[in-house]
Amino acid sequence: MTSEFIVPTTEDGIVSSDLLDMSVTVLKTLSDPARLQMLWALSMEDLSLSDLAQLIGVSPTVASQLLSRLRAAGVLQTRKSGRHVIYSMHDERSREFIRQTLDFAKHRLDLQDARLEEDQ
Repeated sequence: MTSEFIVPTTEDGIVSSDLLDMSVTVLKTLSDPARLQMLWALSMEDLSLSDLAQLIGVSPTVASQLLSRLRAAGVLQTRKSGRHVIYSMHDERSREFIRQTLDFAKHRLDLQDARLEEDQ
C-alpha cells in the first residue's frame, strides 16, 4: 500500500524533531473549539473580526485574542479594507487541512454511532 503523503525521515527512519515540533504546534493550534470554528469559517471565506466574533458567538475582544493566537502560529494573514482588518488563511493547503480535519472527525463520530447501534 502506498501513501500519497511523503514524510521526510532521518537515516534512522524517524521523523525529524523540527517536523515533530511543527506538527505539535499545528495540533495545539487546533485544540480549541473556538479557534477551530474560526478556521472553519475562514476556510470558506475571508472575514473581519466583527464577522468572526458574531459567527462564533463571542465578544470582539475574545475573538481578537483567538485570532492573535492563530496569527502567532502563522496560520492567518491580514489585510486592510477601509477601517476593517480582514482575516484569511495563508493558502489552499491550509484550508484543505481544516476541511479534512473536520471530515475525519465526522468519520470518527459516524463509526462511534455505528458501534453504539450495534451494541443496542
